[in-house]
Amino acid sequence: MLVVGSVAFDTIENANGSVQRVLGGAASYASICASYFASPAVVAVVGTDFTQQDRAPFVKRGVNLDGLEVRDGKTFHWGGSYDKDFNTAVTRFTDLNVFQNFNPVLNDIQKNARAVFLANIDPELQLSVLNQVKHPSLVACDTMNYWISSKKETLLKVVKRIDVFFLNEGEARQLTGEYNLIKAGRILLEQGVKYVVIKLGSNGAMLVSNKGLVQLPPFVLEHVHDTTGAGDTFGGGFTGYLASLEDWNNLTAIKRAMMIGNVMASFTIESFSVDRLANLSKQDVDQRLEEYVSMLKF
Repeated sequence: MLVVGSVAFDTIENANGSVQRVLGGAASYASICASYFASPAVVAVVGTDFTQQDRAPFVKRGVNLDGLEVRDGKTFHWGGSYDKDFNTAVTRFTDLNVFQNFNPVLNDIQKNARAVFLANIDPELQLSVLNQVKHPSLVACDTMNYWISSKKETLLKVVKRIDVFFLNEGEARQLTGEYNLIKAGRILLEQGVKYVVIKLGSNGAMLVSNKGLVQLPPFVLEHVHDTTGAGDTFGGGFTGYLASLEDWNNLTAIKRAMMIGNVMASFTIESFSVDRLANLSKQDVDQRLEEYVSMLKF
């Protein structure tokens, strides 16, 4: 499974405290999460300030870093803060640094990836990756409001060429001009994507597809430590699980992938950075999945 996106440092402040320059970035959360189900390889760029210690969570989880380019300069660094509800991050600064000139060039092995997760990056770069990969059986893609505002037409070109499209409810409304999320999802299906997954934050996630509609709640936690990376974790777990299947293109598999995405995201929000996510056992994951299934039964 190929994961293309950002590997970054995050500086975060919320009601539980603050951290400086911890591992973040969409590709970090997505690939580390996917490693519990598939064999992910990252394509990203970092600066010379990215140390062996920063690589350690990837190494521990067996994430292939052959595609992690190191350039002279500093690593992408994002800073933000959250109110007590943890739903909305206020960006304090965004230092793109070496990420500003990120241009993913795939090697022959990466071009033959069976599954591809295009994390939240410029749609021009996402198209570039799609033009390089040969015959993937699964392509999933994430985005954000900035790209919808600045490169909507390019993003829609990407949407025509992917299987699964992740976006949150505000982005779905912004991209389609439709407030009703089901109708917004159907508009995106008309663009060519097979499955639209609308992330609902603390309300879970919704699937809109021609095979059916699904809405699943989140895994309920009593204590939330930090929500940074939860959406990227959801996408990584969702795509990683589907990548492990011979036949993923059915509603049963997609619903299971949503469950896994929700459960894996619940681990991420129990700590800053990837600290909790990168240190799970199979028993941890299986037990929480069982608890989640029990929660859904009535």
